[in-house]
Amino acid sequence: MRDDTVKISRWEHWRELNRQLWRLGLAGVVTLTVMRGLLLWLNAPDPLNAPLAEVLQAFWIGIRFDAKLMATLLGPWLLIATVLLVFPRPAIAAWRRGWLPWAVLIMLLVNLLALINHFFFSFYQGPINSLIFGLFEDDTQAVLATVWNDYPLVPLVVALILMTGIQITLMQRGHHRTRRTLSTPASAILVIAAVVALAGLGRGSFGTFPLREMHMSVSSNAFVNDLVPSGPQALYLALKERQVSTISDDPGEGLEHYGYASAQEAAHALGWSDVTSDSELASRMIETTIPNPAAAQHPPHVVLSLMESWGRHPMDFDDPQQNDLLGRLRPWLEEKADYFPHALSAENGTHPSLEGILLDTPISPLTQSRYGYRTYSTSVALPYRQAGYHTVFLTSGPAQWRNLEDALKRQGFDEVLGESAIRERFPKATGGTWGLDDEWMFRYANQLLKEADARGEKVMLTMLSITNHPPYHIPDSYQPGPLDVSLLGDELAVSPDMGTSILQTYQYANDAMGGFLDQLEQDGLLDHTLFAATGDHNSRSIIRYPDTHNLFDQFGVPILMWIPEPYRNGGQPQREQWTSHRDIFPTLWAHSLSQAQVPWGGRDLYQPSPLPMALSFNKEDGGIGMLVSTDGAVTNLADPTYYHWTDEGTLAATQSPSETLQQQAQQARAHLALEDWRIRREALNLDTQRQDAHKIAAVH
Repeated sequence: MRDDTVKISRWEHWRELNRQLWRLGLAGVVTLTVMRGLLLWLNAPDPLNAPLAEVLQAFWIGIRFDAKLMATLLGPWLLIATVLLVFPRPAIAAWRRGWLPWAVLIMLLVNLLALINHFFFSFYQGPINSLIFGLFEDDTQAVLATVWNDYPLVPLVVALILMTGIQITLMQRGHHRTRRTLSTPASAILVIAAVVALAGLGRGSFGTFPLREMHMSVSSNAFVNDLVPSGPQALYLALKERQVSTISDDPGEGLEHYGYASAQEAAHALGWSDVTSDSELASRMIETTIPNPAAAQHPPHVVLSLMESWGRHPMDFDDPQQNDLLGRLRPWLEEKADYFPHALSAENGTHPSLEGILLDTPISPLTQSRYGYRTYSTSVALPYRQAGYHTVFLTSGPAQWRNLEDALKRQGFDEVLGESAIRERFPKATGGTWGLDDEWMFRYANQLLKEADARGEKVMLTMLSITNHPPYHIPDSYQPGPLDVSLLGDELAVSPDMGTSILQTYQYANDAMGGFLDQLEQDGLLDHTLFAATGDHNSRSIIRYPDTHNLFDQFGVPILMWIPEPYRNGGQPQREQWTSHRDIFPTLWAHSLSQAQVPWGGRDLYQPSPLPMALSFNKEDGGIGMLVSTDGAVTNLADPTYYHWTDEGTLAATQSPSETLQQQAQQARAHLALEDWRIRREALNLDTQRQDAHKIAAVH
């Protein structure tokens, strides 16, 4: 800025601020547009099945949002300077001295978020979303260690400084004391024009309606739509999404969001026409499992293994001779157990999926919020605890990750064990950034089950693995089977070296789980143990999913079930029907608990369903809730987008969905609305089910 020994008029201060603001705003818009172009260049699917006009429209709408952002961040500085024109010169001079630090700070933040969005897009196949808050909710030190190992931080810092330096230099270029004087009318016109322009850009439109989120939908192609928001805009949307997940004092807020005036209306949409009150509905949302003689006479152990990043899609490239992705798990997945290939994850992150499986909640994070001190009747552990089981949660990571130790004990788990407990038993256990290698978790689980069996104790065990997570690492003692990343062909989205590292941890995790099942079989435990395994979300990075035509791969996870014949109770696996995480525990309950009260939710995968579909809480097309079935798919259940299957086996948006798909969407929307209503009531302590849950948790 200028030396204060030189007297500069109020008007000169204002004009210089005005000039620099517009230059800096333009530099910001250009930068964000260039970053948008890089996303298109580096992440676009081949081929990009979208008209050029839609891509250009995405850039145009994106530029308008960028201009709105810059006007919002920089405009207030000029507006206040305009007000200060009526005050003595020192007021605007002091205000102008703060402009340069503010401009530097704003551009550092804008550029940083643009760079973060670039790498977030490459990893999560989309712009910044609520998963970014995992930096603070996960093990932050481990997250930062992963970033340090996997991303070029030093070059990025250099790039950040260079970007900001160039923008500030351009802003100040040609700095000179304005000598030309303007008449009072001309000055007034300039001020009014600047203020009106800033207001219009900040509004995003000079027309009747402002620029809104709905304008981001410029194409039926999800990748094209994802190009619209810049990094800062995407973070703003993520914060709004986060706020939607908070619980207000109105338990009917979720019902209204899904288009229902009351819980009874949603219940009637499911065919529960006899429900006339909240209390009747609450009772209806508690079910009783059918009689199961084997389970009643000899209750089995129940084990669920939730595997980090165990996506289904990589299995398409499995080859036992050239690209062995299964290791010792192969015979279990191909012959011995029941594999359900058409499954969706509850959510697209580890902790949200874990809460979705264990609490059947569309609102996440729940246990990390101020409502985490509640005991929810939907907890999958409570029916087992009531039946006399010893309930255990085991992870190869820290037991206090995301406050699991405290949170899960409130949900009916007797013990929550992590890497410290495993290392106490196995001092030589190896590990990495996020915890111990998976084999040690499985060794601990095997001994836990053997010891419980010897005591005549029934165990319900839930495990969470961590090895298949960046930074990708396998123990030195493990010798990988044959791997050939080139078999992924054009699907490979990373370098061959990185792709090989990802496949190695994928193979290692599967091999460790297969070894666990082999050991249970050898120890004679599998004849009275129910086992289920699934992934928390898809495999990150290695394959890109820019289009909704393959959202069944993007959100697809395997589900593997082992139900000993005596406990099947005559049921047969419905392997070809679509399913999701929500169906895992209803299946386990049906074959391990006889005539026990359990929460209403999913279905038994060993019984045919009249309207089979995979229903999850995943977010796509701007809203929560997704279903996939043989009839097509539906996303954003509150404002549904319909998809049909093409002859090539992919999904394409349609304006004329089949009657069956519309019926499935209605059922799914009512399901989601009632699950939201149930969780909100219990979180707000409005439901007697919560007190019942406390009583159940006190049993044992």
